[in-house]
Amino acid sequence: MASFATADKPGADLYKYLIGTVVPRPIAFVSTRSREGNANLSPFSFFNAITGNPPLLAFSVNDRGGEMKDTSRNINEHPEFIVHIVGEAIAEQMNLACGDYGPDISEFAESGLTPVPGTAVDVPRVAEAMVAFECKLLHHLRLGREGAQTSHIIGEVIHWHVDDRIIDPAARSPILVDVLKPIGRMGAVEYCRTTDRFSLERPVIRPEDPRSIPSRKAALAALARPPAPGR
Repeated sequence: MASFATADKPGADLYKYLIGTVVPRPIAFVSTRSREGNANLSPFSFFNAITGNPPLLAFSVNDRGGEMKDTSRNINEHPEFIVHIVGEAIAEQMNLACGDYGPDISEFAESGLTPVPGTAVDVPRVAEAMVAFECKLLHHLRLGREGAQTSHIIGEVIHWHVDDRIIDPAARSPILVDVLKPIGRMGAVEYCRTTDRFSLERPVIRPEDPRSIPSRKAALAALARPPAPGR
């Protein structure tokens, strides 16, 4: 087994190890608006949901050439954004939006995706996306070493768009993943589908089981109790 300290490897190598092992990663397809009103649309795979109440999403944007990319700069100037889930149907358009376009170039136009106005935020939404989360900026954290910094962006979801075709209220999980067909990011230029899945039921530890949380708390409380007088 390879074993090495972070300090022993160049940053570029560590990045390849990271994105090749932390897989698959969901993709945040993020739309923003600049102070001048220009729309931007870019995908990011350092992304996930981080709390349920309130619903918070987080994604990270690496700087380019020592400067913030359009997405993080736009959010700094206009603290709203929309996160779209990428399904197979828009995978090619998402990839077209990856290009290093100038800040005045619209990735909506380059990718052929349709911008429609946001409902609760002043940012355009991708009409073709089956799921979109309209967000207000909560935190914009600057992380990393000088010259290789990253914007870690946390937003609160304030409005939701979920296509009726992927909702089944009677199902155990109301989202029909086989209709949404989300894709995930792998290493290098690889992506994956989510059609091959398996189920694992979570173990149920009953309260009377001595391994359960209530049983362990009761045992610890009994140990902390002072002895009865006269003993």
